[in-house]
Amino acid sequence: MKNTILFFFLTIVNICISQTWTSGVVQFEPNFSVQFDIDQQTDLVTMTMIFPQSGWFGVGPGIMRGMGMGKLNDDAIVYNANGLEDRNMQEGTGLPPLDASQDWSVSSDTTSGGLRTLVATRAINTGDPEDFVFPTSASAFPIIYAKGGILNFGYHGTGQYGGTVVNVTLSTSEFENALNDILIAPNPASSKLNIKIPNSLINRELTIETFNVLGHKIVSETISDGFEYSVNVSQWNSGLYLVKLTSQAGSITKRFIKL
Repeated sequence: MKNTILFFFLTIVNICISQTWTSGVVQFEPNFSVQFDIDQQTDLVTMTMIFPQSGWFGVGPGIMRGMGMGKLNDDAIVYNANGLEDRNMQEGTGLPPLDASQDWSVSSDTTSGGLRTLVATRAINTGDPEDFVFPTSASAFPIIYAKGGILNFGYHGTGQYGGTVVNVTLSTSEFENALNDILIAPNPASSKLNIKIPNSLINRELTIETFNVLGHKIVSETISDGFEYSVNVSQWNSGLYLVKLTSQAGSITKRFIKL
């Protein structure tokens, strides 16, 4: 049986594609978390903080735990009795002073079950040297936090702070879009199956599995680098094959025809 099946693919252009990156929920300890969602299209960072409504809570993006409470002018974002405040670290210890410019805009401040959920936005790069510049690609940055048992901002006390390293990844929807952008070409082909990986999935673990029409697995490989992966198909029988590509955020199946 010979049926002519045409597959049309759009060229992958990654340099100018707007994408949304996320830290995911960073759970410091029970009832204390923050999440940063970075949207290149709007040039905005959305921060979601969850913490007990009875006390203050602050985070310092870009500050590595072990550096005390940060270096001079490191970023500090604090919610207290005055609301959300943009602050900066002093040299050594001391109460972080207010920034000259308050760049965070609160879009939602709600309480339920004793917990406050605060949502605020600001530009990815405000141009203020006292503000952290959020990444717009897969990367990692450290973050510290501190808390107090009352709303009035003050010394956090012993054991009331900590830190971690945040891994920024594509949001789930963007991962799905990136999977859709994976290109198989040429298709149909007689000797080589080329799988071209978009920039946003480079250095991300990706599993490639190929099945024939009977459901038998022919290829199973895991790759984590490179823009293109090639499979020698010259010895395969002619016909239709299914190529399943799986990342940590999901999977997609594409068709391939061996001539």
